[in-house]
Amino acid sequence: MKNCKIVIFFISFVSVTVSLFRLCESKIVEGEMITQQNWAFLSRFCFLSRAGRFRYDVIYPYEYRVQNILLYYDSYTQWPSVYKSSKDCREKESVVSVRNGQVINLTDSYEYSKCHIEELPEIDPNTNETRKYFNCSHFRVFESARERWWYIAVSNCDSDKGLNLKYRLTMTNDDGDSLLRHFSADQFYILHTDFIFTILYYILIAASLFEAYLLNARHLLHVTYKLFLGSIVCQSVGLTLLTVYYVIYANNGMSPEMLRLLGEVFKAASTIIFLMLLILLAKGFTITRARLKHATMVKICLLMSLYTTTYAGIFLYERLHFDPGEVLYIYESWPGYGMIILRLIAWCWFVYAIVFTLMNYPSKSAFFTKLFLLYTIWFISTPIVIIISTFVVPKWMREKITNAVELLIAAHAHVVFFVLTRPSKANKNFPFHVRTTQIDIMSKTGEAGGDTLDHFTHYSYAPTSFTGRDLKRVVFTVASGNQSHGDTNGFSTNATITPNSTLSGIYSTNFNNGNQNLPMTGYSSLPVVDSDSSK
Repeated sequence: MKNCKIVIFFISFVSVTVSLFRLCESKIVEGEMITQQNWAFLSRFCFLSRAGRFRYDVIYPYEYRVQNILLYYDSYTQWPSVYKSSKDCREKESVVSVRNGQVINLTDSYEYSKCHIEELPEIDPNTNETRKYFNCSHFRVFESARERWWYIAVSNCDSDKGLNLKYRLTMTNDDGDSLLRHFSADQFYILHTDFIFTILYYILIAASLFEAYLLNARHLLHVTYKLFLGSIVCQSVGLTLLTVYYVIYANNGMSPEMLRLLGEVFKAASTIIFLMLLILLAKGFTITRARLKHATMVKICLLMSLYTTTYAGIFLYERLHFDPGEVLYIYESWPGYGMIILRLIAWCWFVYAIVFTLMNYPSKSAFFTKLFLLYTIWFISTPIVIIISTFVVPKWMREKITNAVELLIAAHAHVVFFVLTRPSKANKNFPFHVRTTQIDIMSKTGEAGGDTLDHFTHYSYAPTSFTGRDLKRVVFTVASGNQSHGDTNGFSTNATITPNSTLSGIYSTNFNNGNQNLPMTGYSSLPVVDSDSSK
């Protein structure tokens, strides 16, 4: 377990470190382009038709005239045909249409560029003349059949000096909506979706903490449930950071990139913890046994190490190798494909472990059958979503769709676990029947009522309700100690444990076999150990 925690810390450390390479993400792009090349890419944005607006503010030296802003869209005959191609500057310019407003000639002789010449009070040492600059500020509104990705480039094909300009590009959609204005069309409603799921997760945390309180009161709060709490807390923290990131982005058009990356890291940690939880449950940990073999723990930590290292590779690859001139999904990389393979390997192990656990503990079939059916969907959904998002979903709507689907899958997995483990008499699938106090006894004595750390006896969970007048509080009830073997461990099958004598030196007990109307809600079919009354 400690090794797994170290690896989770490693992915957080690596991701935060990489985020320092780019501290701010924005669609208000500012910079200075100085290069010997005659054609260069600046930025991209997915504009709405008629609502998308591109504003430019450019200043460049007079001697570099005439430079152009080129606007390519995502058709195969446009941007894909020129980017990373062997075409020269003229051939790349020939793809765009002046008639369609795709060429902005940055000179005062072109009326629609809104450029004028400015002179600065300084002398150019090469010409002994006053320095002159072109200052250009204007905007374009895009009109197309649908939302499109537009790519902004600059060119100066007639110059042997290359490119030299300072620029500020402001790209917006739907100026009437402040929550959507700065977002690319493929990111629409991501802020709304993340905010809704953040609220839902905080509600789930509150309900889960209450459930944990009930489990703890019954000494049934096992490590596996604590892992579940850790997973939903990480998911909530990640969603909170992402919501804050997008709120800042909506207001300013730029936001600290480290916020987004930390949010994704916490979501990844949530997935890793939950995956480990499912593998442990499939092996029967805290359900049919209190500890796993050393070799099994090594395998689990190895899988978690590979999983977290792959996640780190995905984040590193995105930061260092993703080309901003291409619209790429985060899993479109060798670490992303590795993640698909690891997910499928984990699913195969999950199925294998459940099958063998059920063979040895058929009394737990209600829980393990549902665990298999419901979480098989969770395991295979991620590879399916990655493949569909990469090869089927259009790029201009991919990010918002995949974000919503991934959050829905994660929320479904957490809510299902919450329902399966609720300590209610109506829950016939409750997995735990051995208490944490009994496990403490096993760890000290090696055995408790026929149970050992490596092998619990065959108990099913069956909540019962009782009514009566004599007792202020009853802890729980027990039926046969081992139903599958007819062993009652010296107890009547209707023995009722009350707060007045001792069970295992922990609970007070008073056995009343005659009164069947006792006020309580308890848990039947629990193992009984070391009762003073049985002596």
